[in-house]
Amino acid sequence: MTKKVEGLSPPQKILLSFLLLILAGTALLFLPVSTVEGISFIDALFTATSAVCVTGLTVLDTAVDFTMFGQAVILLLIQLGAFGIITFSIAIVSMIGGSLSISWRFAFDRVYGGLDRLPMGSLLKRVVVYTLIIEMIVAVMLFTRFYPVYGTGMAAWHSLFHSVSAFCNAGFSTFSTSLVDYRGDYVVVLAVSGAIILGGLGFLVLAELTWAFRKGPRRLWRLVSIHARFVLIITLILVILGSGMFLALEWSGSLEGMPVSMKLLNSLFQSVTCRTAGFNTVDIGSLRENTLFMMIGLMFIGGSPGSIAGGIKTTTIGVIVLLVINMFRGKRELTMWGRSVGRDVIERSATLVILSFLFISFSTFMMITVSGFHGEHTFLSTLFEVTSAFGTVGLSTGMTPKTSPVGRLFMCVVMFVGRLGPLTLILAVSSRKRRAPVRYPEENIMVG
Repeated sequence: MTKKVEGLSPPQKILLSFLLLILAGTALLFLPVSTVEGISFIDALFTATSAVCVTGLTVLDTAVDFTMFGQAVILLLIQLGAFGIITFSIAIVSMIGGSLSISWRFAFDRVYGGLDRLPMGSLLKRVVVYTLIIEMIVAVMLFTRFYPVYGTGMAAWHSLFHSVSAFCNAGFSTFSTSLVDYRGDYVVVLAVSGAIILGGLGFLVLAELTWAFRKGPRRLWRLVSIHARFVLIITLILVILGSGMFLALEWSGSLEGMPVSMKLLNSLFQSVTCRTAGFNTVDIGSLRENTLFMMIGLMFIGGSPGSIAGGIKTTTIGVIVLLVINMFRGKRELTMWGRSVGRDVIERSATLVILSFLFISFSTFMMITVSGFHGEHTFLSTLFEVTSAFGTVGLSTGMTPKTSPVGRLFMCVVMFVGRLGPLTLILAVSSRKRRAPVRYPEENIMVG
């Protein structure tokens, strides 16, 4: 058995490790001590998959149906799933004083980017330190707001749970209505939003920003890499664009009756959370169809490479948009800040977008088929749920808890592929690139 595992490629070992973690979580959640009135194996598997894949989709109410032990298991699965098997592997190697093979180092480098600039121990330390510091700061901020209502013990638990869930972009909540009751609380909304954004930037971007800030805040932009600049710009554009569109579309809808300042606050929050986190301060099921469609686009994009977030990633959509702009300008070379982007990056971006789109389309068709729903808004609601699962977001219009057991199993597959699909696709495309033995003459094919 050991020899068979050793013979697996890095992507296969990552997949196997996530599967084992999901099965272990399923076993723990299936225990009578984890739930108030018991749980079926499929629901335990669904919850464990959602937690490990930091998705946040639920078929049971985390606040009501799970005991404190069950909630603790979910929190542990979220944290372990967010750290990822890559971090576990680095930790094991560091503890035994070994070194990574070339194949593993190449795999890590494709995911984190710029890994060659950091020793393995340094990368592990930064990941753990940044995670714990940010989660503790956010937990303290939330505690100040939860304490007057829940008292010391429960306030501490709710604060810790939401802090970890927010930074890990999971979206699980120990409140039945998520954060709807706190939609007017600026501390809670902004603290959770900040944790989601930081968790979605990527650990190396956070490391670069910290290093550059120490060197001199005024030179920060010049000191960080082009990758970090690109991530920050695309993230800012998506947050502003999403906030503006949500505000305009729901001004007289789900935001009606709120003061202008609260409308702005909740529009910002939904723009941030719908790209990967899954918390909500408004009823998602009451949103207009054009709003849901806009949110599907944001969920499809997700967070940034090397982060906890899912989706096709911010830099991927950024490269595609710049490529389209270049085509209209008649330019062949894609450049950023005096540097050209390699063709392999462009090819991987296009491949990732196409494969992800096809997978979501196929999954939506299958979910409509196996769920048995045939209502007025079935297609849009199903597309929303599938994209939410693939992008590891966790927002729901309320359809997922109503799906059949087969539908729930299929959604587990979608969440699993969404968490690991982009990663493994990039590794597969990059590592299996072969140089053609001969170069053939070019021939034009009419397209468009």
